[in-house]
Amino acid sequence: MNGVSNAIGGRVTIRDVAAAAGVSVTTVSDALNDKGKLRAETRARIQRIARELGYRPSRVAQAFRQGRTGTIALVLPNVGGPADELEMISLDFYMSVAAGAARAAFREGYAVTLTPRISTAEEWHLIGPDGVVLCDPLSADSRIDMLEEMGIPVVSIERDPARPGSPYYASGDNAQNIRDLLDHMHQAGARRIALLSAEATWAWVLDGEHAYRAWCAERGLPPLVVPVSLDRLEADSYRATCALLDGDEPPDGIIASAEQYSEGSTRACRERGIRIPDDLLLAVGMDSRFAQQCDPPITAIDLRPADQATAAVDLLLKRLSGEQVDGPAIVPSKLHIRGSTQRGPAPFSDTATDDGHSRRRDPADAWPMTPP
Repeated sequence: MNGVSNAIGGRVTIRDVAAAAGVSVTTVSDALNDKGKLRAETRARIQRIARELGYRPSRVAQAFRQGRTGTIALVLPNVGGPADELEMISLDFYMSVAAGAARAAFREGYAVTLTPRISTAEEWHLIGPDGVVLCDPLSADSRIDMLEEMGIPVVSIERDPARPGSPYYASGDNAQNIRDLLDHMHQAGARRIALLSAEATWAWVLDGEHAYRAWCAERGLPPLVVPVSLDRLEADSYRATCALLDGDEPPDGIIASAEQYSEGSTRACRERGIRIPDDLLLAVGMDSRFAQQCDPPITAIDLRPADQATAAVDLLLKRLSGEQVDGPAIVPSKLHIRGSTQRGPAPFSDTATDDGHSRRRDPADAWPMTPP
């Protein structure tokens, strides 16, 4: 149709629809919003033209009319002091979360604001978000209660463990992820696998530790859970790994649950001349550039943080528009098997297929981890 300007990045505007229909912008607005005293055939014609042009109403304009700001607040975990917060924000996982949330929000006409540490309603009023995406809520997180009381809807990345019935979160299948990783390490020969578990009440920590203990009990293996502080990720995991390796019964496998824990573990092994994977298998619960580029590369779970953030933003937009949310968004993870858990000279490993037959598989392949 003639008269379509596509002035804003190729997006059809309400003025384009008005020009194509030969009517005013007000008339188009009335037709699309079922307002005014238009004839039925006029309303239908304008709606048809809007569909043919691919017109979508601007969420920003809708937000303005509804008294909204068009912004979504993204809240990352607050751990320790300013230096600890900076370390947390710099993690690959949270950088991917921020990028994924920004892309998903911008696609729908929203902007994302990364917030500082906020503890009062007055501070939230200052930012004025339409909704909040909260990463890693604590158990019975008071921030969720405060925001909901203020009329600001919240969707979290990972669930609040104290709200088992809430559908407003996106996450991976934490328990199955750990089980799949343990199964792989056990098949690779590890029999005394230690878990470096974060000292936090976050759901992924609790789910992972519970699944680890259950897996050990099913096989009659002694659990070896080592709590590790989140204050200094690399330094604290280094000290925890040193204590394990210097003990009377050192492990033959270690799962570093948090991203930078693997850095501390590899440093402790190298200082002691412990070879990975010949002397010890090492895996990490969150993939990162360090895990990919380490020598040897470290087996890791790709939690697909950008996809989790996208799912969380989509859930939040449903809440903002009043749509029904049927349940949480569980994002499938991928297990990347790399050199840190592959012993022997062979560049490929045997693995069973669904039909029970064995085939050769590149250990760098990604294994999809699909929720049951």
